[in-house]
Amino acid sequence: MKADFAFVCDYAEISKKINALGIGFDTIYSDKLPCNHPFFSFVFQLRANVVEQGEKNLEIRLIDEDGKDVIPPLQGKISVGKPQSGTDSIVRVATQLNNVAFPNYGTYSIHAVVDGSEMFSVSFKVSQPVASQG
Repeated sequence: MKADFAFVCDYAEISKKINALGIGFDTIYSDKLPCNHPFFSFVFQLRANVVEQGEKNLEIRLIDEDGKDVIPPLQGKISVGKPQSGTDSIVRVATQLNNVAFPNYGTYSIHAVVDGSEMFSVSFKVSQPVASQG
């Protein structure tokens, strides 16, 4: 299985293709802690060979810079289907995260693990707003 791409964004959904808004933000700004972010999405795409067909275990983890889980790991299954043509199948996942409480300022990362192998890691920061100079 190969990793095509991954990103965080404001919102995403998958129909026949990925539809996403606010792609690739890298900082959440907050005046106070904990910072409750109402909604964001983690999106990724995998490419699987025909021999990798079948159901796979998926785990998504959001961790802080000390490696501690910010939310309980999200666990589920993904299905790798038979390719419509050629030898590769595409698997697209958009996970919505709601009302996440970030306890500290710093760097966070979100990870996608398929059958025990990390496929993606995307980092972003939670930071105080920069005061504008008048």
